[in-house]
Amino acid sequence: MPGIKGGVAGLVIQPAVWVATGSGPDAGDAFIYSTGVVGAFVGAIVAVPAILTGVVKAAVDDHTGMLVAEAKKDELARYRNGIYAIGDYSFMASGGHIQAMAIAGAGGVVWQHPNGVHLFIKDATGRLVCDFQPKRYTKIYAPLLPLQRVGNGVRWTQRFNSK
Repeated sequence: MPGIKGGVAGLVIQPAVWVATGSGPDAGDAFIYSTGVVGAFVGAIVAVPAILTGVVKAAVDDHTGMLVAEAKKDELARYRNGIYAIGDYSFMASGGHIQAMAIAGAGGVVWQHPNGVHLFIKDATGRLVCDFQPKRYTKIYAPLLPLQRVGNGVRWTQRFNSK
């Protein structure tokens, strides 16, 4: 919002300067001032959805964090620091089935916890773990062992928990 505040302040101060100096705007000043008015208005319109989007994203991230923390409790303590929400895999990750397939194809294990969150695991060096077996899951995506190269990745499979 700093840009909006500065823009609005400029819109208020400039006419005061014209009054104090006894001069009106020339054509260039009028154009710049009117552009500033339009810019401040558009900036305010754009800022409100951006702020709302940020608030919603923060709420979703907090909720996902709580689900991940809950799911980590079901796994052995020595593995918990390497467990992440699927959205942490890459900046462009959207989560869910498609991202799980991408991780499994890259050689990692992904599982969906009964609370709904999709998780994956990395070792201490940051590499995907290919042979992890989660304690609780509804669905698991994992590479076939031994690893079998296919294109740029490995063969993988999807299993459902029958419990």
